[in-house]
Amino acid sequence: MQNIYDLVVIGGGISSSTFIANILKKGFKGKIAVVEAGRGLGGRCSTRYSYKDKKLALNHGCPNFNVKYPLKNSSLDNFITELLDKNLIKALENSFFELHDNYKFSMKPNNDFYFGNVYTSTCNMSKLVENIINLYNTKNQIDFYFETLIVNLNFKSKLWNIFSNKNKKIVGKFLVCSSNLLLHKRSLEILNVREIPLREAISKKNIEIDELIKLTNKQEYIKRVNFLVFTKKYSQLEGIFDKDTIHFIFNENSQKENGFERIIFQKQFDNSLGIVIHTRNIESIINNYEQEDKKFLSQFVSNKLNNFLIKNSIISKNLLLNDISRMNWRASQPIGEGIPERLQLCEEYNIGFCGDWFQIEGYGSVVGAICSGLNLSNKFIEFY
Repeated sequence: MQNIYDLVVIGGGISSSTFIANILKKGFKGKIAVVEAGRGLGGRCSTRYSYKDKKLALNHGCPNFNVKYPLKNSSLDNFITELLDKNLIKALENSFFELHDNYKFSMKPNNDFYFGNVYTSTCNMSKLVENIINLYNTKNQIDFYFETLIVNLNFKSKLWNIFSNKNKKIVGKFLVCSSNLLLHKRSLEILNVREIPLREAISKKNIEIDELIKLTNKQEYIKRVNFLVFTKKYSQLEGIFDKDTIHFIFNENSQKENGFERIIFQKQFDNSLGIVIHTRNIESIINNYEQEDKKFLSQFVSNKLNNFLIKNSIISKNLLLNDISRMNWRASQPIGEGIPERLQLCEEYNIGFCGDWFQIEGYGSVVGAICSGLNLSNKFIEFY
């Protein structure tokens, strides 16, 4: 007999983990399935482990998050306070340097990701998502399905039937989508399907769902390419830059000159450095790499990185790279109009949505994802 879950959540990022933690905290007793296409939790709050040493970890998606305008006793403030109290996050201070046109550094970045109170995980970002989702999972209510990509789904007899690329069928009474892939036209190519999966899943028209799909497909996204670097042992930055974590942020003009958006250094247990280079608009470089081998990528990144670091007296001699890889983000940040909050829950079809793509506090950021999860959890508890 098919096991029927009370709740199925698609996506294992920070919005879904926040949603699950909050409904469990509020007393939800049902059985939950979390379905994630990746090898573990995290989503855009991902951590990459070195192929050569699994103890070397690098936050390569969102290495930090910030609350621009803290509101005392709000649901977000209470949630952040709980994470601080449980030592899951910590304040990140005096670690940010913005590069201006004249190659002068400012410790007060004019960047949306660094206004207000800035936080990071006390371990790594993937572990933070895991810790959040398990905050109140004391009765083992959650089953996890990793490396499971949903390719088809339907809603029949008040149940959601969800099918994966591994011919796995999962059935649930209520469905939450933290990823918008099942609503978006890019799913046609990625999933190799003919129609947007959520539209096909519902047998008749629904005003809320149709509006949600329409608005989601109007939304635009920033595409990024991140280079992930691990250095040889005993690498360090100079002087004031020699800290556990350092963020170099480039303003618009310096981005054009250097090709970098951010460079983030994360000191490792063996005194080596993990480095994430965030880039935008470097299609020509990527196209070149796709026709070359890994040697081209290593040489290109090493030269460009070391030139910047030495020129600005951040290091005195070239960093020696030990491992390098590339991460393509097809949709790393929504821009333009967000999806209205009123579309987060469709009661007729027992389905809810959360993620940084909703027009609420922190839209387009980790905090937006957290707020959407908190907001949906309150609506879900009222409805369920």
